[in-house]
Amino acid sequence: MRKSDFDRFAEKLGVSPEEILTALKAEVVKVGPGFRYLIDMENFFYYVLSRLHTQKKEAPPRQQAASPERFEEVLNRAIDSLAGASGYAKLVEVKNAVTRELGIEEEEFVRRLQDLIQTKKGAYILLEGGDLKIQIGAKKYGYIKRVVKNSLAEVVYY
Repeated sequence: MRKSDFDRFAEKLGVSPEEILTALKAEVVKVGPGFRYLIDMENFFYYVLSRLHTQKKEAPPRQQAASPERFEEVLNRAIDSLAGASGYAKLVEVKNAVTRELGIEEEEFVRRLQDLIQTKKGAYILLEGGDLKIQIGAKKYGYIKRVVKNSLAEVVYY
């Protein structure tokens, strides 16, 4: 298994790659320009099943669905905190922050983001670049930017 695939899988499982590697007694082997893990697939399969089973038992009860206003507030806060100098934030990082705070699944996040973009046209910009992407509609996007409309001029009286 490639190291990059293994790391992504471990992230989705909610554990560190090192934890899985030590539990499975995996070997790291240099292959070409990258690394691969040699693991016993039967042990790996049982480890994943046991991990999913314990996560299901430990999972907190689902919260009631957050209102659209609450979703927008959490989304805006996540974009603002994760945005770089250009104002763009990685959409995957924003999704992770929002889903963690609201306790919703990725599908729910995508659906709510689609609805928000449709209702607030011009309030958000999505870019297709990036390594990790999220499919929204027919396209896959990697970055999101919040468009804040400021007044052109302010008059201040002293």
